[in-house]
Formats: sequence, C-alpha cells, structure tokens
Amino acid sequence: MGFLDDLIKDFDMIAAVEASKDSTGKPDPFIATGIVHGVRGNLSFNDTARLGAILGSQGAFEDSNVGW
Repeated sequence: MGFLDDLIKDFDMIAAVEASKDSTGKPDPFIATGIVHGVRGNLSFNDTARLGAILGSQGAFEDSNVGW
C-alpha cells in the first residue's frame, strides 16, 4: 500500500503498546502483539519486526523471564 497505510499501521502499533502498559509503565509484549493482530489481522515480517522495535524501545524486554 502507500504512505498513509503505513502511517496508520504505525499509529495502531504505538497505540497497542501504550494500551498494554501495566501500572509501572512497562508494556507487555504479548498483550501488545494480541492487540495488533486483532486490529490489523495478519502481519508481514517487516510489521512484526517494527512492532518488536517499538516494544524494545519502550523497555518491554528488559528483565524478561523468557528462560533462555
């Protein structure tokens, strides 16, 4: 699509990250991903990487207990 579609997709991702924040201000990557997939449907690899970059810049992966 075009520039405006990408811009709207970015706003959707930023809004999902903001909506997933807990009381300490740390976003939950699982909730944010669920919101984005619910709103936008299937995402391309570039969109998933963009969402990961937004989450990472907000500190969603710091002190994560992933187990590896």
